[in-house]
Amino acid sequence: MNELQEKEQVLMAYYAQYYKGASLEEIQELDRRLSQGIGVEQYKKAMAELKEQGLVHGLEAVEERNQDGVDSPMATNEGMLYINDVLNLQSDAVEDHQLDYLAKHLETSHLELTLEPVKSYIESVVKEQADEKPNDNTP
Repeated sequence: MNELQEKEQVLMAYYAQYYKGASLEEIQELDRRLSQGIGVEQYKKAMAELKEQGLVHGLEAVEERNQDGVDSPMATNEGMLYINDVLNLQSDAVEDHQLDYLAKHLETSHLELTLEPVKSYIESVVKEQADEKPNDNTP
């Protein structure tokens, strides 16, 4: 199995959250969950690298934009495209099914999620979507 870098796994969690749809409170909760589950220093390092590369906004920017009345996901457009590229997903795929594509690709690509909080979050988001839309035709 190929292992994804920690920063890529963190970005993937925010990618999944984007397609799930998230309020500021949910973004803050995922930030806390990842920080506690991965370890504060490890998480800070991954987020600093992602911010430096322009792949995430950072919690401060998300909160600031929210105060200005702008919904802001953690992942930037560049971050979303980065995950599409890493997973070889079509960026023009139907957004309603993007989490299905993510789950299927993770199963078939032999990419290993080594950060348990990321893995459990992505699995819960995919399951939640499947429970909400059980009769939807998935790809």
